[in-house]
Amino acid sequence: MDKVEQNILILNDKRQTVYVNRTLMNNYGIGDAQIVLGLRPGEIFQCTNALTDGGCGTAVFCRECGAVNAILETQLKGEERIEECVITSADGETYELSVSSKPFEFRGMRYTLFSICDIGRQKRMNVLEQIFFHDIINIAGGIHSMLQLILEEKQAKEPEREKLNRLLMATSEQLINELCAHKTLKAAETNELLVSNSVFSSLDVLKEVVSVAENMKCSFGKVIYCDAGNTDFQINADESLLRRVLLNMLTNAIEASSIGDKVTVSVCCKGGIAVFAVHNKQVIPLEHRHLIFRKSFTTKKRGSGLGTHSIKLLTERYLHGRVDFHTDEENGTVFRVHIPIIL
Repeated sequence: MDKVEQNILILNDKRQTVYVNRTLMNNYGIGDAQIVLGLRPGEIFQCTNALTDGGCGTAVFCRECGAVNAILETQLKGEERIEECVITSADGETYELSVSSKPFEFRGMRYTLFSICDIGRQKRMNVLEQIFFHDIINIAGGIHSMLQLILEEKQAKEPEREKLNRLLMATSEQLINELCAHKTLKAAETNELLVSNSVFSSLDVLKEVVSVAENMKCSFGKVIYCDAGNTDFQINADESLLRRVLLNMLTNAIEASSIGDKVTVSVCCKGGIAVFAVHNKQVIPLEHRHLIFRKSFTTKKRGSGLGTHSIKLLTERYLHGRVDFHTDEENGTVFRVHIPIIL
């Protein structure tokens, strides 16, 4: 089994590991097989749900876990099962896996051959492609409609033509912005993104992001408010990436808001750390909160899903900062990005 490319565990009837092959050890940085013997799969990956007193498979959320269900079905019915599961580790890493469990006997004892395949990158690329085509087609359709109006209203008054021209310019800028966004995210996912630092104003970058957001279709009927307590200071970081993070954060808040709602953006400096925050009055449901930064998780329609994940990815891997959020019935939801003012 050390010669095959699959990640393999052999489990006993208590779902404990009695064998781990060399491939899995190499792929997941396990230096000594003795470390994982006796552990269940979720405990090997340090799944947050496996940190309970009962261990892997005993938490409430484990009822929906594909890995646990596959193993239990194999042990109960003696059949091979293939499932998918998502594991979030204690250090924030997310594993999207396809797992297979197959029963066998050895020296009169029942065991489960459990193989693991990481499908995270392929799924993320598929989601990224869906988002790309969904967004680009929508924006290109808007540009096409405005061009039709301009051609049909040759006799229109100058103010009306000027308004259409401004809308056309704003939408074409949005198209370029989306193309750049997807290019940036794809490079970030494949560790090919290059960082280019420069010195810029905290308020300038915030106002620029707000200006772009105000022209987006999802902003119609909603108010974007800059907090009166905002402070201006210099930041030495990658301005383009920070802009991308803030725009994504603001877009998520706008899309979650209803007509007439206010979305508030703010920035301040605390101990050499720039803190950008976006607040809206909507509350994230309890069952979704632990999934927020998970890759491909979304509460929106199909074609969305990399918003909060991309915020975390760009902030932590490339801006050397961190991102967090707080949500409750009384105060609504606020997402914050913390980055050093000098990188």
